[in-house]
Amino acid sequence: MNYLKVLFILTLFLTGCSIEKSTGESTDSKREQKELSKKEKQKILLEFVNKKTKKVSDYEEAAFKSLTSVSGENFTNDQVMHTELVNNTIPSYKKALETAKKIKPGFSELEEPKKQIVKATETFYEALLLEKEALEKQDSDIMKQSNEKMVEYKKQIEEYHSQMQQLAKRLNVEYTPYSS
Repeated sequence: MNYLKVLFILTLFLTGCSIEKSTGESTDSKREQKELSKKEKQKILLEFVNKKTKKVSDYEEAAFKSLTSVSGENFTNDQVMHTELVNNTIPSYKKALETAKKIKPGFSELEEPKKQIVKATETFYEALLLEKEALEKQDSDIMKQSNEKMVEYKKQIEEYHSQMQQLAKRLNVEYTPYSS
């Protein structure tokens, strides 16, 4: 489950460009406006990743730690896993989903990544609910569905990172998804 940890680290990539005051020519004014707009988008992008999606990540991290504490090598029995899911994992992940839904992107190019992160958190939340149901019903088919949802989540997160890398590149911001 470590590969599912999603933390985001962005650092402003120094471009060496400076904004010059307009000399009164309309082309200089347009260039300055474009640069100011780009700088503002950089600031908003950094806030989006380092503050807004970081909150989602923090809840996800808590949920993932909870889940890994009772799965894989740490699995003891279904009842222990079910109890952990109900008491800790699912409530933590529900907060991640609610937080993701409340994110306000800040500018139009962040709309799609925001939708993608909501879609991904919804998918993982569904996976957790299916896992809980599978344990309650002792149904391996439902557990298989849960695992498929987790794979789908991973693909959705990869798509989110791809979108963010493209946007960051356009804005001269370095974007490095955290993975461990």
